This record gives sequence, C-alpha cells and structure tokens, in this order.
Amino acid sequence: MAIRKFRQKMKVITLVITVAFVLSSAALYIMNQMNYATTKNYALKVNGNEVKIENVMRSKNMLANNFKNNVDEDIVGVLALDQVIENELAQELADSLKIRISSKDVNNEYKNIEANFKDKEQFKRMLTAQGYTKASLKKELEKSMRSMKAREVIGEEAKSSITEEEIEKYYEENKYSIFQGLPLVDVKEKVEQYLIQEKATMLFDKEIKKLREKMTLSDVNDQFTKYLEKPQIEKEDLKITNVDYSKIYITFISSGLDKEKAKEETDKFIESQMKILKSAKENGIEVDKDLSISLQIKDAYEKLYNKIESQIEYKDEDLKKVFDENKQFYNIQPSADAYIAYFKVKPSDADKKASEEKAKDILAIVNKDNFASIAKEKSECPSSVNGGDLGWFTKEDMVKEFSDAAFKGNVGEVYPEVVNTVFGSHIIFVQEKNEKDKTVRASHILVKSNVSPETIVEKLKEEELEADKLSKGEETFENLPKDKFTDSSLFTSITEQGYIPGLGYKEELVKEIYKAPLNKVVVKNIDGEIYVFQKIKEIQRKEVSLDEVKDQVIKDYKTQKTVEKIQNILK
Repeated sequence: MAIRKFRQKMKVITLVITVAFVLSSAALYIMNQMNYATTKNYALKVNGNEVKIENVMRSKNMLANNFKNNVDEDIVGVLALDQVIENELAQELADSLKIRISSKDVNNEYKNIEANFKDKEQFKRMLTAQGYTKASLKKELEKSMRSMKAREVIGEEAKSSITEEEIEKYYEENKYSIFQGLPLVDVKEKVEQYLIQEKATMLFDKEIKKLREKMTLSDVNDQFTKYLEKPQIEKEDLKITNVDYSKIYITFISSGLDKEKAKEETDKFIESQMKILKSAKENGIEVDKDLSISLQIKDAYEKLYNKIESQIEYKDEDLKKVFDENKQFYNIQPSADAYIAYFKVKPSDADKKASEEKAKDILAIVNKDNFASIAKEKSECPSSVNGGDLGWFTKEDMVKEFSDAAFKGNVGEVYPEVVNTVFGSHIIFVQEKNEKDKTVRASHILVKSNVSPETIVEKLKEEELEADKLSKGEETFENLPKDKFTDSSLFTSITEQGYIPGLGYKEELVKEIYKAPLNKVVVKNIDGEIYVFQKIKEIQRKEVSLDEVKDQVIKDYKTQKTVEKIQNILK
C-alpha cells in the first residue's frame, strides 16, 4: 500500500482526536468521574498491559457527547470499555504483523492536530483537559496509526485472495442494485473494492475474535467491573453479551428513537435474528463460527437469502405482471457523466478593503446608545436580531483578532478601530468584563467581505484559461491543482432532476451540463462558485420492452418472493 494512501486515511485520526479534545474541554470532567483515592491509576490489565482510567473515561465521554447523553450510563460504559480493550488487542495484532510507525509520521500527525487549535496555549490546555501529556498523546497517535495500518495490511491480504469467480458472483448478486445494471467491465474495479472491504472486515473481525478468546483480563478496578463483557441473552444457538446488546441498542438510538423505544426495537431485532439462525440451521446452512456474533448473523442471513432465492421459480406471466406494474422504473431514464471541478471564489483584497471602508463609515456614526439599533439594521451576522449581542465568551472562544480587541477595549465603549477577521470587518461594543472568570460580554456589527462582480469576472477569465488547457489536452481534470479546485473528478449517473452522486442536488449546474455539447469544456459561474465541466456521456430517455430487461425483471421477481419468504420466517 502506498504511504500516500495511508497518510490520507490518517486525516480521520486527526479529526477524531481533535473532536475528542473539543468535546472534553474541562479537565474536571474526567477528574469528577474517577475515584483518585484508589492506589491504581488504571482501569484493568489486558494480557498484563495496563489500560489507563483516563482512556476509558475519554472514550466514555466521547460516546456520551455523540449521543447527546441520551443513552444510559451503563450502556456507554460497556461500549467505552469494550472499545479500549479492542484497541489493545489491535496493538497485539499489529505486533503480529510486525507493523512499525516512524517517529516522523507520528510527529507530523501531532502537528496536524496542534494546527487545528487557535494557539499553542489553547492546545496545551486541551491536552491537560484530556489527561494527556505531549508524550502520551504521541503514544496514542502511534497506537491509532498502527491499528489503521493493521486493517490496511489485512485489506491487502483480502485483495490478493479474491478470485474471478467471486467477482462475477458478487456482481450478479448486486448487478441491478449497487451496480445499476452496468456491464461488469465498467464496474469491475468497484466490485473488487466492495469485495475487499467485506473480506477485510471479516478477516479483521476474525483476528480480533481469536485474540479476545485467548485474552486475560485482570486487576479490574471496582468501578469498571460492571462494564465487563458478560452473557445477557442465551437462547438456543444465540448467545448475546451485554456488548452485543449495547451495540444493537445504540444503532436504534442513533436513528432518533428514545431510550424505551430503542430497547423495544433491540429486543425485537434480537428475536428476529434468533429466527434467522434457526432457519439457516434447518436449511443445512453452516455459519462461520470464527466470526463475531454480529457477523455470524449477517453470514447466516446472506446464505439463507441466497439459498431461498436460488429455489424461486417463475413463469412468463409472473414476469409480465412485474414488468407491467413497474414499467416506469424499467424505462431508461436520462443521465449524464461529466468531469466536474469547482472553485469557490473568495473575496479579493479589493473586496476586503471595500467592506472595511463600509465598516469605517458605520463606526463613525455608532455609539453605545445607538449600537443595538444600528446592529439590527446593518449587521450581516445572525446576532443582528439581538442587537449584535454575542453574550459572554472567553478569549479562546473567538478568533484572535476579535478576542484581542474585545479584551483590550474599555467597558461601556465602542472599540475605536474596525477589526478585520476571516469573517469580515467588525465594529465591537464592549458591554461587560469579568476579570475573575476572564470573560467578556460584547456586541458587534459585522460587514461581510462579499465577492464583487469584478472579482467574479477576473476569476472567470483565469478559469477560462484553465478550460482552454483542458480542451487542448495540456491538462486533465484529475491533475488540476487540489489547493485551487474541489472535487475535480468524474461524476457518473447525473440525473435530469439535478442530482449528482457525490455532490448532492445542484439543479442549476445540472441544467448547464445537460445543455452543453458533448466533450466541450465549459466554465460557468453559479452562485459564487465557478464550475469547470466536461460532459463525456449522455443517455436519452427510452421506453423498453420486457425482452430488453428480462434479466432485471427476473432478479426483481426473485427478490420480491425471497423477501416474502424471509418475512414469513420472522413472523
């Protein structure tokens, strides 16, 4: 695997750890949750290795914040402890794979996280709040990187084991769903990617399960004993632990259900899975017992589904009925494929200067008595409805330029200068200060730096030069500068209704794509974003006959009947 690919995936780690810092900004949170009178500063030992209390509490806090504290503490505790145990086992797996991460790569990720904070002092406070030192955070980063690398090494193993027969089988099973009826030759790479992902997940799951079965947990701190994995439901061939139950439960919480409804749906789901396993066994289906229970159930369902589907028979009149009832779905709908690159136009220096001058004009007439009324009239910030009032804030809550002025300004006075930030030009009124808490209450009037028509025209000229290079083959969409263009790639199956898979609904852009001649590179300004695109394929609307889509109708008929049979099993 290329190191570039690995480093791209490390952005996820950087983001997750940064978010974790922000969600736990007070060191007292962890301190209050733990009994530091204990002589042990670790939660338990996994195969003799200590797992620190703060690691469990950090994971617990992150989960609680993710679900807005809408989950029982015991559920969060079970999931948090399981998470840190799995992280420890992932390190053992990385050891077995002889995975090493260079100190240079660790240092780079450390700097990436540090760069997400306003200044080094704020970063240091966040380290303390999370119970980290510089050294311990680097150690945590190294562990995360090793775990991710282990997954990728296993992914490479999965890739090497995929056969042509597996590719063809997976394609046929998902031809009209995932792959939209496209020929195998056009989607073979995607088929392989899906297969690799599935196989890698199963292989990683198996390795972690093996390590779980052999692991020894010892010296467990009393406050974490109740979170240890233990059987919760044992019926027939199904054994569900509190960890399994919590993982299912949390998916229903994630979908927006309240606690009671989530529990009700979890119980129903587990009951249905028992029926799936029982039916699979009755049909002579062998489930891979080396998988975790969740993947065993998935394995049983897929094998049962495939067996039932293979037994479905049909007559011509069955197919005709399905086709006639769903003809509009079988007809070929318009679609287009196009290379698209877009560039969000930012205010020029002249635009910023214009907003500053406008702000200076407001500063000349504003005072403490009329500030609120002028803010309501002229400010371009949502706070304008409150007369510009931003409430109380610390120095770290605002961008540096704004905070410096607010904390420097005199109480009861309008700051004497316009303050420029990335958001535009501000006029600041300092209302109150609390020296003890080191907070300020202030109001502001914001004049945004809007992109002028002149800037748009200038940028359009630049992008037309870029388009000319693309037309002549001197440049390709894939190689457009990433620091300038966003999503510079091929987008397929663009619908006439304005939907671009991967970008969402962009009705105006899609209208322009459909209007454009085939293979012509076009530049368009749409709502302050300059798009460069090239339509390379367009499919016209077409009504089809049953014979033209017979394979798809057969697949749909079998799917319908298979689902009906599985629903009967679940009754």
